[in-house]
Amino acid sequence: MSGAPARCIACAAEPAPLFQRGGARDQASLERVRAIKQASSRELLAELARLRPGGRLLDLGCAMGFLLEAAEQAGFQGFGLDLNPEAVGIAKRRFGDRVAQGELGESAFPGVAFDAVTLIDVLEHVPDPAGLLAQVHRRLAPGGVLAALLPNAASLTSRLLGPRWPHYTPEHLFFWNPAALRRQLAAAGFEVHEIRTGIRKTYTAEYLVAYAAVTGAWLPPGLRWLGSRQLRVPTGEMLALAVRG
Repeated sequence: MSGAPARCIACAAEPAPLFQRGGARDQASLERVRAIKQASSRELLAELARLRPGGRLLDLGCAMGFLLEAAEQAGFQGFGLDLNPEAVGIAKRRFGDRVAQGELGESAFPGVAFDAVTLIDVLEHVPDPAGLLAQVHRRLAPGGVLAALLPNAASLTSRLLGPRWPHYTPEHLFFWNPAALRRQLAAAGFEVHEIRTGIRKTYTAEYLVAYAAVTGAWLPPGLRWLGSRQLRVPTGEMLALAVRG
């Protein structure tokens, strides 16, 4: 991965819906998903706030708005975009017109310059990552910050698990290592502040079991017996913080 990001060679199947993947088939399990997503979001937002405390934050791929909820608690004004109409409908109940269905472009929230943009488990999904990063750069205010969380193809978990690494799923089109990601961001005009590896995210055991059932990812023996217990898990992901100059 010394040049362009590596393209996945097994990317043909349609991704499973979030509700199915996370086991969120009823309100109680949905609330458990909300709790773990917000726990991970609060940690990420704390890193982001070191560079840009407060302001307008756009979450691309906002799903049901769980990160936006945490962002508002942290002092940001949250906006969100997602392609899933069901998820957008849920997020709109709280955020109204500050959440929309669609892709980033000049027609999305026209005239709004954002102080921060989050790409959480998004960049690896899009067919034109360079184009998306260029759009993000245009929509950020000068000095605005991008926080991108995505799989690290050089991570220890990817090397240990091989084809059963949880991020080897059909909808992940590209993979980067830290050096390749730094070059990708620089090419889009960003000044890279930091790329942090060894990221941990919060899950419940039942969420991981549901995810593994859909993707065929490796599952630690006995994990299913932990049920709704929260776990902080090394995910083989990296967090990039980059500033628009």
